[in-house]
Amino acid sequence: MKKFFRRLGWTVLTLIVLVLVLIGEENWRGKHAWEKYRHERETMGDSFELSAIVPPPVPDADNFAATPAFAELFPKPPEQPRLDAAKLPDCAHGFDGNWRVGRGENLAAWQKCFSNDNLLVALAKYDPILNEITEASRRPKWRFPIRYEENFKALLPHVGYMRSLARTYRLRAQAELAAGHGDTAVADLQTCLRLADSLDNDSVIISFLVRTAVLEIAIQPVWEGLAAHRWTDAQLATLQSEFARADQFAAFAKALRGERLLAYFAMRGWIDHPEQSIASELNVPMQKLLARAVPTGLYYQNLLGIERFYTDTFLPAIGWEQRQVSPRSLQNVDDSIRTMRTTPNNILCKMLLPAITTVAKKAAQSQVALDQVAVACALERYRLAHGELPVTLDALVPTFIAKVPHDVIDGQPLRYRRTAPDQFVLYSIGWNATDDGGKVVLAKGINPPRPDVDKGDWVWSSARQDAMAVEQ
Repeated sequence: MKKFFRRLGWTVLTLIVLVLVLIGEENWRGKHAWEKYRHERETMGDSFELSAIVPPPVPDADNFAATPAFAELFPKPPEQPRLDAAKLPDCAHGFDGNWRVGRGENLAAWQKCFSNDNLLVALAKYDPILNEITEASRRPKWRFPIRYEENFKALLPHVGYMRSLARTYRLRAQAELAAGHGDTAVADLQTCLRLADSLDNDSVIISFLVRTAVLEIAIQPVWEGLAAHRWTDAQLATLQSEFARADQFAAFAKALRGERLLAYFAMRGWIDHPEQSIASELNVPMQKLLARAVPTGLYYQNLLGIERFYTDTFLPAIGWEQRQVSPRSLQNVDDSIRTMRTTPNNILCKMLLPAITTVAKKAAQSQVALDQVAVACALERYRLAHGELPVTLDALVPTFIAKVPHDVIDGQPLRYRRTAPDQFVLYSIGWNATDDGGKVVLAKGINPPRPDVDKGDWVWSSARQDAMAVEQ
């Protein structure tokens, strides 16, 4: 019996040593592969230091984010932040316009919501907070005190308020425009664009998505003013310049860079403190026990897989220099993720990456919209000067626009059709990469209606909803 237990003990010991050797080898292989890749990327100019995405310190006097309304949000917002005062009432559901389907803001419904026929008077209660933000937005720099060292756990309390602020500015701009105060409406839209600029400085995907939403919100009053021919040439020139400088390709690239670095430091944290990657519901001893059973080499291999996906697959699928996004190329990216065999070395890659192509689609659609704003403003300036719209977009160059933007989907000029002396349709061929003649396809079962981003064209029409070509 003693001989049996002695043999059993040696067998168990041998297995333990073998497992430790295998884990040690896996750890070495994973770390070696990552360090080799990192060295290659750094020689090509990439940086894996947080300083590559963290904005430098900014004096409070120059910092938009240092205004009291935003400063109180960090490090933790109070129970009732002052920015809550900028939120529109809940009764507003469904009142917002949607320029993509030719739907105007329902100002009459807003008047009932505020129980005041004079919407500007009703909105005056927002003036203190909005005017404070407008004044702060004139500061030259933006630097929110985000704790980037906390990686994906870093709090971004300011992000949610940007969208609610933009909606309130939009409504005030609409009311100002309806009252004939075009210059003050332009000023409110300029503030919206400064809000979007401040989010660009965060260098993370969630801020980029909110930036995209803020830009979309700011477009609505421009479209409505154009549809009603309410803007002057000077106001149009200002709006055209402001929207033309908003670059969603650059903003998306910056957000991707930040997201990749945060993923890197999150995994480095797991490597240095592996128990942090184990479910927090477990007690600390169990967390540490399970953490020791997971080779750190697996984290290195997953990190390597994520980085290689970006550098070898995703980033080359976008025409950064040409400013084009190919739906087919991104579909190939999706297919590569879907068909990727799941292994311990790429499980995090499979979990974290599928949504990135959706963000790229949003970036493409947003850039098209910004280009459409610039062209639409130039078209209205031409109409004001000549009494009617041009037959082709080439007539805008160079007096009203330096260059006609191309469609980010196929690289061809944006499609344009004059439908009346003062009416037009301007469109991109959209995500189906097919010229449908400027047709909007509505998403099924959605109310209020909105376009199906995957079908039909991405259209800017100067006509209201009842005159637009739409398809259910």
